[in-house]
Amino acid sequence: MENSVSKRVIDAKNLFSNPDSFPVLDIAELAEHVLSNFKNGRKIAFVGNGGSAAEAMHLAAEFTGKCVVAHDPMPALCLNESQSALTAIANDYGVDQMFARQVEAHLKSGDILIALSTSGKSPNIVNALSKAKDLGVVCHLWAGNSDVEIPGVKIWKVPSTSTPRIQEIHLAWGHILAEVVEVQL
Repeated sequence: MENSVSKRVIDAKNLFSNPDSFPVLDIAELAEHVLSNFKNGRKIAFVGNGGSAAEAMHLAAEFTGKCVVAHDPMPALCLNESQSALTAIANDYGVDQMFARQVEAHLKSGDILIALSTSGKSPNIVNALSKAKDLGVVCHLWAGNSDVEIPGVKIWKVPSTSTPRIQEIHLAWGHILAEVVEVQL
């Protein structure tokens, strides 16, 4: 048991110390864009499935609540929070459309969508990004080290194929983003 734990601790330490895990310039650019959006009355939305859904909710809350610095609430939402909307849309239009319908309902040109997906290939995430692109929303996909390319979507890849490690880095990216934005406000 101890060897199994030690291996995972070493894997996590190595990933967090890998400079490729933290695209500093990309995070800074996104932070500037988010800050500009908030100042101009636009919003940011997060979405994910499973553990990534929990992280999407967590990150949206950092903006409407606070991460480390008290601030006025910022217009952030999570598209996977409403069980009623998700189950109704899944029932009427299919699971693959449950986020795209919400993108259409809540986002407009210039808003930002950050989709979290360890594989980057979940059909409901890909469809949400496609609908968002059609609406002029700025799209980001935070994924793992998978072979995924979506034209018009900025894709950040964690250099790992381990779902837990990928999600841990996604959360770190989101925390850094929220911290930098709220300090600038």
